[in-house]
This record gives sequence, structure tokens and C-alpha cells, in this order.
Amino acid sequence: MFSRRTLVVARAAAFAAATVALAGCSVHRRFGHDAVLVYPTNHTVAPALTPGKYGGSLTYVALSDPKTFNAIVADDADSQLVLFYLYDFLIARNNYTLKFEPRLAYMPKVSPDGLTYTFKLRPGLKWSDGQPLTADDVIFTLGVIFDPKIECPTRESMLIDTPQPNGKSKQIPFQYKEVDKQTVQFTLPAPWAPADAVFGGFPIMPKHVMEPIYKAGKFNSAYSVDTPPAQLISCGPFVLSRYAPGQRLVYKPNPYFWKRGAKGQALPYLTDFRYQITPDLNGMVLNFRGGGSDVLDVPPSLYPAIARYAARDNYTIVDKGPDWGFGYLAFNMNPTSTMSRTPALLHLFQDRRFRQAVSYAVDRQRIADTVFRGLAHPLWGPDTPADTLYANPQVRQYPYNPAKAAQMLAQMGLTKGADGKLRYQGQPVKFSIVTNTENNSRKATATIVQDSLKKLGMQVTATAIAFNDLIRRVNAKPYDWQACVMGFTGGPEPNDGAAIWRSSGPYHQWWPKQATPATPWEARIDADFSAGAHAQTVAERKKYYYDYQAILGEQQPLVFLVYQNQYTAMRNHYGNLQPSAFYGMGGALWNMEDIYDTRARGAAPTP
Repeated sequence: MFSRRTLVVARAAAFAAATVALAGCSVHRRFGHDAVLVYPTNHTVAPALTPGKYGGSLTYVALSDPKTFNAIVADDADSQLVLFYLYDFLIARNNYTLKFEPRLAYMPKVSPDGLTYTFKLRPGLKWSDGQPLTADDVIFTLGVIFDPKIECPTRESMLIDTPQPNGKSKQIPFQYKEVDKQTVQFTLPAPWAPADAVFGGFPIMPKHVMEPIYKAGKFNSAYSVDTPPAQLISCGPFVLSRYAPGQRLVYKPNPYFWKRGAKGQALPYLTDFRYQITPDLNGMVLNFRGGGSDVLDVPPSLYPAIARYAARDNYTIVDKGPDWGFGYLAFNMNPTSTMSRTPALLHLFQDRRFRQAVSYAVDRQRIADTVFRGLAHPLWGPDTPADTLYANPQVRQYPYNPAKAAQMLAQMGLTKGADGKLRYQGQPVKFSIVTNTENNSRKATATIVQDSLKKLGMQVTATAIAFNDLIRRVNAKPYDWQACVMGFTGGPEPNDGAAIWRSSGPYHQWWPKQATPATPWEARIDADFSAGAHAQTVAERKKYYYDYQAILGEQQPLVFLVYQNQYTAMRNHYGNLQPSAFYGMGGALWNMEDIYDTRARGAAPTP
């Protein structure tokens, strides 16, 4: 499910100085550490929005096509970003200040005991087909999300650990009911720290369109990318007008969008928004420099090529600081996967000492310096320094030390023959690392990892496939992969990572959807996430989230590689841009309905 909270889970920490209107600016702005917004104690106010001009266009460029138009089952960043502009939420986090704000509903009324949240919908809400949007749609959406037959990837983070009569704990949904057509009420079994993030994290779906599909048992396959755009009913700022696979998506304003500007003006301002598909990082840069797009998330590896022409070509590069997302190397430790065909290799991957040795063998600084041009930094755990609240600074580190890695492997009984090949249980240590072909940085990272491990005598091949194919291999049965180089996003609410770090999570990549924890350390992480969600103070929550990071640092189920700085290049003829390091969702265009083209000369839409 795409979520305002995260993608799979999400990026966060906004920066207090960002561009509001870029007209006339063409310099590179670097934001220092003192400008970083510290969530949740810093209540920085976003710059005031200015009344915009109607008309104009904006083109964003991205690497991949969406996999689906179904917002509930979407499990990849490309689908989620495409759908972000079509659907809305009860409440949502402002990507710039990280504070929650009203969207389809006003901010909730919370009972004194903190267990009941009552949301009042705005009056007169409509879907893009003119049908009313009511509490029925909210209740229907939650019923779909909590149906275990529905492939909803973020359901894990929406379930509450609740004590049972047998003394054990069970994950259950919160209670939800319709009070009237404009009011919904959610009730918790116990105080729950991530309540706002969860209640504001699910997109509302049109019951009048989707209920027949759901009752027919076809929801998981509904709204495929073959769906005619006219059938995609929206409650967001835009509707999808056209989709040409491998080329572009074209959006037009939703005539029934609920939001109004400060002076009551209709939104959005733009009449043409395009999402350009360019399946190669170099191609994205050339597209932007050639005027084919207006906003570009700049890969650090290609930063010099973009920065060089900013003044000449009238655009601005904004340094948004450290990314909350990170790159990693993962090993498939799932005995129910295709790894069962190579039991010796599976056993090796499941051995913590092997993963630690690999972590010592990988030259992270080389990745940061050569792949990311020095605009990335080695990473040892799941939280980057962008998280000034919950990142554990004491996570175990694995500085580059190939001699130590070789020693650890020898202590495990691995031997290197006269041919230089490393063997385990008499068999060569041989496996493949897969990544996605569209991302040059990941391909280069995989090559460096391959080179590092070959020096130890491992026979490693690095291959690249299309991103959507990679997601299917890694996230779905039969889990046909051995090792991969990929990335996760992050966010300000630690519980949003439950789908990754809990043993039952669908993105628990090394062995997903476990019925019970396979190892004691995974059971400890499950307990940390349960306790952290129920803890009611930052200090208490920090104790549990520090612990799970320490466990991951010790166990290395993912070999954390680097985190990079975030840069966005934007044409100087747009107003109300508020670029943010928080990627959940929308990236630099999270406030798309407020952005306008300063060159536009269109008339305001008629009511």
C-alpha cells in the first residue's frame, strides 16, 4: 500500500531552509546541520504559500514504470509515487515541518485516555466522478486493508500487539466504526505511540467502484497498469489522463479536489503534470539538461554534470542534507525459497560470522567516493544521521578490513585451494548478486561488492535486471535470488519499519512472512517493535529502538552500505516549491497542489 508515512517504508527529516519560489535564483544552496529539523520537538513553520497562477505545466522524470494502479497492494516506490497524486488521506504529515495536518478530515478529537480518535470529514467531499466521498469509503478501505486475503504490504505496521487470555500477545487491527456519514471513530486496545502516523497513513479508496471488485474476490489484481485511466477514480489533486508505458503518465486537475488556497482559490494551479519515464540515470540527466523535465532528483554520482550548468540553464540545485534511505547487501536465508536447492550455501548465509566477515570485506568508503563522488557516507545500521531522535550512535561498525574478513572465514572452516577459490563443506563459495538495471549507482555498488568478495576467493557474479522483475523475485514466491543490492527508504516514525524488521513482515527480506521467529534475535526485534509502539515517551521508545538497531548491527542480516546526500534540481520558474528530505510521499513535489508555473497565463477554473 502506498502511504503518506513511508514506503516501504519512507524518508524523513525536513530542512528548515528550503526554496519557496525559485524565480530568478540559480545558485547551489547548501543547508548546514543547524538547519535540520529535529522531529518531533522542533516546530518549524513552513514558508507562507503565495497565490499562484493558473495554467502551465511541470514534468518530473523517474526511472521506472508503475507496477500497479492499486493503491492498497502497491509495494514499490514507483507505483506509490505515481498514485500519490490520485489519492488522499484523513490527515497527513507536512513533509516540510513533519507535523500532522488535516486533509480529507479535520484533526481528530482524542479521548482523555488516549484510546478513541474521532475524525470528522470535511463537508462536500467528492470523488473525481462527482460521487460523494463519505465515511463509507473510509470504513470500506480499512476493511480491505485488514482482510488477510488482500496483499497489503503495510498492514504489518497497522496491527497492534494486544495481550491475550493465554498470556501471549496477538497482532490485531484497531476497532473502527462509522458514527455518521461524516464521522468515523477508531478505538485502540491500549495507548499506541504511532496512532497519528497510522491513522494518517492509508489512502482512501472509492467504495462505489471497488466494492463489487472486492466482493468478487478480484481486488488483488484490480487496477492493473492496463486499466484505462478514465476508470481510475481520484480524490487527490489530479486525475490520470493518459499512460504510455515506458514513456510517460499525464495528469490533469481533479475538478472536485477539496483543497482551497489561503484566499479560497481552487487548487491545483497546474493544468498539465507529466511523469516522464527514462529508464537510466544518465538518460534522466540528459533529459533534464535538454529541457525535457523540470524537476530532477539528482544522483550524487552525476551531481557535477548537473551543477555545472545551473546558472546557464536557469535552475537551482537544493542540497536537502542526508537521506533517510540507505543501500544494502542482502543474502537470501529463506529455507522455503530456491536456496533450498543449495543447502550448503544456505547454511553459510545463515551463519552470522559469514555475514560479519562480508561486512568487513566490503569497502564502503570506496563506494562513497567512487560511486557517489564523495557525496555519500559509510553506514553501519538501519538509521542514518538524518534521524537525530532515534538513531543509535553505538551500533557496531565494520571498517574495511579484508584481512580480518579472511581470518573470520578461516575460523569458520572455509578453505582456499591452490586455485584461489574459497570452499565451504568442499564446495566453492559461488553465488550471484542481483540489482536493478535502471540504477547505475546500484550497479556500480554491486560491482565493488563483487570485487571485494572475489579478493577473498568467492566466485561472485553481479547481474542487473529490470526493477519490477527484481521486486517480484525478491518479494514473492519462490523467492528466486541468492544475494541482492537494493535500498530501503525511512521515516520519522520508527514503527513504520515493522514491515521490514518484524519477522512476520512482508519486507523482512532475508526470510519474509515467518509464522514464528526463526531465531532468538529476530524474536527480540519483534518484542522491541511491540514495546516501542506501546511506549508513551520518546525516552522509553528510544530504549527499544536503540536495541533493535544494535541487534541488526551485530547480526548483519543486511550488510548496510552507505547513505547519500539528497539533491534536487528545479527550474526557476515555479512558485511554492518546498523541497524536503522526507520522501513519504511525493519527494520534492509533495505539495503538488500548491505549486504553480510563474509563466502561466491561464484563467481560474469555473466552479
